[in-house]
Amino acid sequence: MPQRVFKLYQRKRVININLNILAAGFLAIALAKFPVLLIGNWIGTEHKLLIAAAAYVVDTIFDVLVYYGLHWIANHWNPNGHLPTKKERPKSRRFIHDATRIQAERMALVPIFILIGPGGMWVLDKYYGIPHSWAFVIAFVSAIITTRIIHTFWGYRSGTFKDTVDFVVDDDIQIGRDLTKEAEDAEQAAGVDQEPSSTDKATL
Repeated sequence: MPQRVFKLYQRKRVININLNILAAGFLAIALAKFPVLLIGNWIGTEHKLLIAAAAYVVDTIFDVLVYYGLHWIANHWNPNGHLPTKKERPKSRRFIHDATRIQAERMALVPIFILIGPGGMWVLDKYYGIPHSWAFVIAFVSAIITTRIIHTFWGYRSGTFKDTVDFVVDDDIQIGRDLTKEAEDAEQAAGVDQEPSSTDKATL
């Protein structure tokens, strides 16, 4: 059973990408909680907006480092042969390109994350009197869940969450399916079929 679960985890990108980002996000929060507490006490608890900004920076550093490690395990560690070899992968699915593409899409969601994460932390701390370390946990967990939902819908449309790459052009980083060549071949075949044969020409 664990083998089947791990195979599903590796083969279904929508599962491993979301699980990895969630795991990286929650681990980053756990790892950053104590540094955020120390930074807040060092800056001064009255500087709530500055503490929220510092919390975002610390959380982001931990998040990115943890995510790259988890992404390698899910999509590039191949002890059981569940994944294609490095030579069989297009550039878009090699480690740095693949993980960085996902991070780039996450970066596009940063305004939403900041609004809910650091923004929510500041509101909870300033107006509800929740200690900054716990305000950080509540707000950043909410930000992670919200951006995961948005990214999942977007990832299906962009091709990032596709299990295979069936369209590569130029520098080999496009994901999707290019039907141009198939359409040209079909048109050419149709033209050949419609061209009159020598017998037909003789009768004409």
